[in-house]
Amino acid sequence: MEATPPAPDTARHRVPTTIIVGSGISGLSAAIVLARHGRRPLVLEAHNVPGGCMQMFQRRAPDGALCRFDTGVHYVGSLSAGQLMWRLFRYLGVEVPTRAMNRECFDRISLPGGDFCVPVGWDAVGRALARECPGEAATVATCVARMQQVEASLNWHALAPEADGAYDRSLYEISIGEYLRSVGASPRLRSLLLAQSSLYGAPSNAAPLAIHAPVVGSAVQGPHYVVGGGDAITNALLERLRDLGGELRTRAPAARVLVEGDRVIGVELQDGAVIHAPEVILAMHPRAAQGLMPPDAWRGALRERLKAAPECVGLFCVYGVAEGDLGTYAGSNHYLLRDDDPDCFYDPPLQGPADVVVNLPPTSPQLFSAMGAARMEWFERWQGTRTPRRDADYRALKQQLTDNIMSTVRQRMPGLKLQVVDAATPLTIRDYARYPGGGIYGLQPGLAAQGRNGVRRRTRYAGLYVTGAGTGAPGILGACVTGFAVAGTMLGTDALIREVRSTTDLPA
Repeated sequence: MEATPPAPDTARHRVPTTIIVGSGISGLSAAIVLARHGRRPLVLEAHNVPGGCMQMFQRRAPDGALCRFDTGVHYVGSLSAGQLMWRLFRYLGVEVPTRAMNRECFDRISLPGGDFCVPVGWDAVGRALARECPGEAATVATCVARMQQVEASLNWHALAPEADGAYDRSLYEISIGEYLRSVGASPRLRSLLLAQSSLYGAPSNAAPLAIHAPVVGSAVQGPHYVVGGGDAITNALLERLRDLGGELRTRAPAARVLVEGDRVIGVELQDGAVIHAPEVILAMHPRAAQGLMPPDAWRGALRERLKAAPECVGLFCVYGVAEGDLGTYAGSNHYLLRDDDPDCFYDPPLQGPADVVVNLPPTSPQLFSAMGAARMEWFERWQGTRTPRRDADYRALKQQLTDNIMSTVRQRMPGLKLQVVDAATPLTIRDYARYPGGGIYGLQPGLAAQGRNGVRRRTRYAGLYVTGAGTGAPGILGACVTGFAVAGTMLGTDALIREVRSTTDLPA
């Protein structure tokens, strides 16, 4: 019997109005928002797997079971009903399965000076810190109120264009370290307030108050595991994008943005194909975006600042399988730091126990990830290589850093039975997440790259925009917000904020 010929793929021949280069949560969110407003978005992804840092990979466990591990999705904050991430997903029209974390101890901070459990909710955090730091109740109350005030002043995080202090650039010009010194926080209080800084990847004297407050604040409010990991988010977003008439193309690396006069006209791919569109959004690391745009797309001062802006410390992450009962370790993340000063995370040792953040998501079999830091210069001799072709010396260094991390885990989490399956180095992150420096979040969200010094979403070419974590706060929520923000730049920021709020309000 003769086979029926496949139906023509008419979607591939539709002319897009907007090209989005990069399929991370920022690019996909922007594409869906624009599709809701009548655009025809085309998302181009260089890799064969969409999702950016939400992508997952699979490895065989020691017992032969095939396991899927998350690259970057460990947990997501503000996901309780009515909170910001919940609202953004609701507006996008996606349902992501989640599981609430341990309300009494969603993050356990383990320092030489003693452990501390971070509870859910700022009020609960304030009470716990006041008990832990007797005599500092007033300072604790001041710090907690300031974190909430800063977050409420950020228009997208508060979903309020008229928020008191909105667009206050001074919040990007004082570091969290400087702020804590100004209020006289004790070393113990300072340590506990800074221990979660790996959520944004910048040391205390570099991290702006306007980054620390919303990133840690979103974690404190409504932390959830994503059931199914990053794939659950990516797949839901892609299904919604297609429902709205948008399109994704993988294995479609962009070579350059095309402009004519003072306007963007499309994108040329590395295979020479040209796709025309009057709008282009580069949803990627700012340095990678700069490499695709005409040299004068940003002002010279911004180009020079970007050239000097540091990358986040490199990521080294161990993946494996946990055996037996997790006991009190279940339902929490574990920040295991070798010094009472959390900035030690940004000065990783080549030898000896390392600083580690352990994640134990609810999976079957029970998987774990143990994230630490590493310097890209340790891997300098393999810069020109790709993952499958690296030599025995590379594998030996990888094993050494794995041993450093697992040494800390065994010491601080006794009784936990873990089997290592694989590990990722800064070169892995460079190759698969396309962060040139292999950093935890790419460009460091520090004082040198935020506020007045930050990357601009608009360029000098009409219709050409830049988005992604490098243009705002890092993490799943931060990157999603940047997708909404670039769409707001195109559609009208205040109007879009009000639309998101009004369409996601809970019934009275």
